[in-house]
Amino acid sequence: MWSYANPVAIHWTDDLAALLPSLLPQGQGLLIAYPQFREPGAAGLLSGQLNGVPLFNGIENNPTPGQVQQAIDFALPIGPQWILAIGGGSVLDTAKLVRLALARDCRRIDELLEMAPREPSAPGPRLLAIPTTHGTGAEMTMWTTVWDKGNGRKLSLSHPGNYPDIAVYSPPMTYSLPLPVSFATTLDALAHALEALWNRNANPVSDELASAAVRLVAENLERLADPVPHEVRANLLRASMLAGLAFSNTKTAAAHSISYPLTLRLGIPHGIACAMTLAALWRMNAPKMPDKAERLRLQLGGEDVARILECRLRFVAARMPFTLSAYGAKPDDLATLVRESFTKGRMDNNLVDLSPSDVRAILEASF
Repeated sequence: MWSYANPVAIHWTDDLAALLPSLLPQGQGLLIAYPQFREPGAAGLLSGQLNGVPLFNGIENNPTPGQVQQAIDFALPIGPQWILAIGGGSVLDTAKLVRLALARDCRRIDELLEMAPREPSAPGPRLLAIPTTHGTGAEMTMWTTVWDKGNGRKLSLSHPGNYPDIAVYSPPMTYSLPLPVSFATTLDALAHALEALWNRNANPVSDELASAAVRLVAENLERLADPVPHEVRANLLRASMLAGLAFSNTKTAAAHSISYPLTLRLGIPHGIACAMTLAALWRMNAPKMPDKAERLRLQLGGEDVARILECRLRFVAARMPFTLSAYGAKPDDLATLVRESFTKGRMDNNLVDLSPSDVRAILEASF
């Protein structure tokens, strides 16, 4: 027995300026976007359509509770009927939390994180999410992440009220994405897809979506070089969408669980932190899902999947830091990184039960 569900309406367009007016409701709006959104040229695709809409753009990568609190404080006096979120995962996660805070009339992020999981969904402002990277998948899920860097914690909130109402995919919004961010977000999408496959919560629909995403990344990753062809951006954005649809039903697993302390303690970009372990985890999980592994091998042209993963990861590693030591890790850090790699609700989704010694061996190989 299995089931699949995702409530987010999907739109795909190369002409965002033409589509957007038909999607925005009447009434007061709020724009939550990346910091450069209204710099010259950054929002040219929207041709000034959002002039006059209040903008919050004080969002950094891996937003902290304090930064999310600032967004909530900005939004509450406005009381918007709709929120338009334009950006990567940090922007989209912040917008989800703002929408949930408005729906709850909750003024504090700490109270929101504590109370929301215990309460049923409540209506809030209409939320439209436009990803500007090809990796986050946040526009397809009911999860948000806040990074409590001071206490070394990643805080996640799972709630049906976090699903955006609409996700809009527009490849031109990714055209100016810098190559390092392109690599990191693409690898995040690859991790989402692979972890949906080697997942205890997988189902036939998520498997098909995830396999298609892996194939698109494998076929296009090595074409990420300036200037990036527009069709490559579109293919990778589609891969991100498919991976998001897949892991929205399965959650992530060991690669993401191991990545969290790598980002918190070492500052490794999220997608890179997730990808460092993918080839090793494939070799460990593939024997537990032989039929899926064989189907994916055939979809990838009959090549060994682990070899393809290692080849694509080497391609990225030749272009940006891709080892623990490159981000300042010391051998004495391994014990802490291993201990903090076991995130409940993530590590336990993995098909193979990993021991601390397994995780240590994987991290040592990434050192």
